[in-house]
Amino acid sequence: MCHGCQSLIQAPTNPCQICAKPLNQPGGICGECRSDPPAFSQTICAAIYEPPVSTWVQQLKFGNRMDRARIMAEALLKPLQAIDNNIPIIPVPLHPKRLRHRGYNQAHEIAKIIAKRQNRPLLSDALIRTKNTAMQAELHEKQRANNVRAAFAVNQPIESDTVIVLDDVMTTGQTLRSVAKCLNQAGVDEVIVAVFARSGA
Repeated sequence: MCHGCQSLIQAPTNPCQICAKPLNQPGGICGECRSDPPAFSQTICAAIYEPPVSTWVQQLKFGNRMDRARIMAEALLKPLQAIDNNIPIIPVPLHPKRLRHRGYNQAHEIAKIIAKRQNRPLLSDALIRTKNTAMQAELHEKQRANNVRAAFAVNQPIESDTVIVLDDVMTTGQTLRSVAKCLNQAGVDEVIVAVFARSGA
């Protein structure tokens, strides 16, 4: 990553120890994670979801800007170094209909770069999206949880007790909560979330 792009990435300040939501004080856990703990143990996050980071996310997701996937992957390499390289990475899947329409899965594009650079197993087909859900960005917070409930299924045996689930951005965290719950039910003991960007929602 060039120094110019790197200088534009602002890491979250005082992130929640579980979901990385920005907090007022360091070392805390947000109210939602206290009252309704997610099935994932921690969130590794490289950036706050604000311009130009938010623009990069949209360019990758909807504009076929694969160069943005490289920036996002490289931003996550250093924080992911603390996680054993034998722990596999699983990209959050798209529904097949949306994948055909878009032509690629942005989470997979980021994940495959990280997997190659860190010599980390990539489980591209471990999860499938069984419901063609509405886009989370178009929904209110309460609608988002219902939208992705039971939207994922394990597609192949996962031998590792711990996995990293990767997505481009986390807003309310409902998608990743649903994915982690699915993996827990399939026998995965620990789910670590990695996202390039986190909004303050």
